[in-house]
Amino acid sequence: MQNPLIVNVVSNGLGSQSMYLMVLAARREIPATVSITADTGSENDCLWSTGRRSTAREYFEEIILPFAVRSGLDARFVRTVDKDKRPLPSLEEAVTASIGKGRPESIPLYGSRMGQNMQSCTDKWKIRAIRQEARRMGATSLVTAQGIHFGERGRRVKGIPLGNSHGYMMYQDTEVVKVDGEKIVNPIKWCRHYYPLVDKQFGRKDAQREMEREGIPYLISSQCDFCPHNDLARWERHTPDVLVRIAALEKKLKGKYFFTDERVPLMEALEIKRRKPSPTVEADFGCGNSYCGV
Repeated sequence: MQNPLIVNVVSNGLGSQSMYLMVLAARREIPATVSITADTGSENDCLWSTGRRSTAREYFEEIILPFAVRSGLDARFVRTVDKDKRPLPSLEEAVTASIGKGRPESIPLYGSRMGQNMQSCTDKWKIRAIRQEARRMGATSLVTAQGIHFGERGRRVKGIPLGNSHGYMMYQDTEVVKVDGEKIVNPIKWCRHYYPLVDKQFGRKDAQREMEREGIPYLISSQCDFCPHNDLARWERHTPDVLVRIAALEKKLKGKYFFTDERVPLMEALEIKRRKPSPTVEADFGCGNSYCGV
């Protein structure tokens, strides 16, 4: 019988919160020994806290890997593979290919009739990638530190509470399945997770402050280039050529779906939002789980 292997990881979205979890792992304040970054292939216009721009992979190779080596951690950058063990195409390639089929897959585009697409991209390109990598490592149990901050706890803490472990509240991962036409929440028995920043009552700015003290740059914008959960501030962080590319992709949707909740073409939506007075609010990304939007 195979000996049980518990793999403790940081789900590393490359933002300040995820990077602070790496710092906690390096200090042995959380049990994680592995950092796993799920690669969607579509995080290519990332803005660093230093003002630099790069792809997510470049940031991983220049910042994450050296830090991991210095700290005795294992860092991995992985793409989900399909049933034939082939890497998935980039998320943008998958969405582009699906446009001709009538309903773009995976991402939560806004419909012209006030609806919104279901979001499956996080599960398929992020959660699945991390779990697959854990299985490749031989894991019989996966324990994941997630970078949800204290201010997000009300809407983004998920799972079945299991009690305290290593000083942190542990949660059982769950999945929604259909049984006889009804949706049922089932536990995923081999996967658990916890939220160190929530338990420490750390907000996003606390994590950013700690990273600045450590002298480690982090990504201010690390989401997919075309994520519909972008708010105005995040859209405007993109370079003009990226906005032009996304607008061209949106045009192929022929007015049925849009990238913003204004439900008009992207460039027009940006102009509308610039004219509207609005409070400064952090985007919550509306993700169904906490692996995305970190």
